[in-house]
Amino acid sequence: MSLEVRVHEGAEATTVERVLSLIDEAARPRPLPEVLGVLCAEVSHVVAADIASLYVRDDDALVLRANVGFPGDAIDQVRLAMGEGITGFAAECMRPVTVTAAEEDVHYKAVPGLGEEEFPVFMALPILVGRRAEAVLVLQRRRDHPFTDAEVTLATALSSTFAYALERARARQGDEAPGEDESPRHARLRGRGLAGGVALGRVETPPTFEGLAAVARKRGLVVEPDLRVERLAQAFARVERKLRRAAAGLDLDAATRARLDGLLLVFEDQVLQRLARDGALSEANPALVLREVAHAYARAPYRVASAPDEESMERSAEVETLCLQVVLDVVDQRVPSQGAALLLSDRLPALLVLTAIAHRASALAVGAFTDPAGLAAKLCRAASLPTVHGVGGLFAWARGGDRVLVDGEQGVVQINPSPAAIAEFRSRG
Repeated sequence: MSLEVRVHEGAEATTVERVLSLIDEAARPRPLPEVLGVLCAEVSHVVAADIASLYVRDDDALVLRANVGFPGDAIDQVRLAMGEGITGFAAECMRPVTVTAAEEDVHYKAVPGLGEEEFPVFMALPILVGRRAEAVLVLQRRRDHPFTDAEVTLATALSSTFAYALERARARQGDEAPGEDESPRHARLRGRGLAGGVALGRVETPPTFEGLAAVARKRGLVVEPDLRVERLAQAFARVERKLRRAAAGLDLDAATRARLDGLLLVFEDQVLQRLARDGALSEANPALVLREVAHAYARAPYRVASAPDEESMERSAEVETLCLQVVLDVVDQRVPSQGAALLLSDRLPALLVLTAIAHRASALAVGAFTDPAGLAAKLCRAASLPTVHGVGGLFAWARGGDRVLVDGEQGVVQINPSPAAIAEFRSRG
């Protein structure tokens, strides 16, 4: 038998990268609800599920702790007893359970207000920690789209990242030695240079809708629907002005300028504006409104194809970036902030690069590989924004607030660089 070696590229490689990025997401130093919410969103993308929910064990009950697709106020409110519903049954038998028509199953329990009757195709995956189910991941689809055996296998493998995130959260709460989380960490991580230059900055990571929803609640929610719609419209306008100013300052060739102008037409997308307006009329939290807008764009390609093309996935990533930036504007936050080194696990959206340019971030580092000929890469180079991609173990080492040295010339990211490395950087001016 001859040896066969394959380098996985194209759509297949994109799926592989998303799977691998889940491990980095699970290891991020963020509040557990945010981590679980991001994992749900990623798994729903990979498995093409309309709904992704995580129920976490609390004594003898399972509590909804993270979700994509259902109303945001359902989180922490939906509780099922062990053995109750399809979810509880999967936890009790500690085996994956799939159902093609939930309402016809003997174990089914309807939860008023969720609207899950539109998604009767179930996959419930118990997440085992030790010898018991500590959580259940539930994926749902619309009727006539049953999960295949291969998708059950894939989703079961992905669910292990939730167990990892739960174990890390418990370790941070007391299983580790006091102060261990704050001990110095130093690492020199290799990747590939995407845009030249060297920069020193403090680590920041993109926000999540779940985290911004909590910020919005603390700052107070607008009650009047018309005012909520107006506030979102003004935020969209401010973000558009900011990004167009940043774009105007870049020296780009005609072809790249045309691609960027085409991307900025997203601000004229009437469907996006309508979804945001309709959402603001019924939901007071702007983060939850725009989370659903982003998810609608992410799910749309799967409605017409089992494996969406690269262009449609890029489009959904750009819309998600835009929605996050609009929410940040509403709650009066800037990410990335001036001088920050923004770290990303997965894609590098061009709108995020443009935002980093507008905010005068110092550098970018990406765990996944990015197309060197893509629009995002060209913007990084036009702005002389040091960028490294394909950085393995980025989120296993880096934490928010760490000092990081990004060398786009050598393709190296140093976490908490030594005084000698910092002195050398400063001596280079």
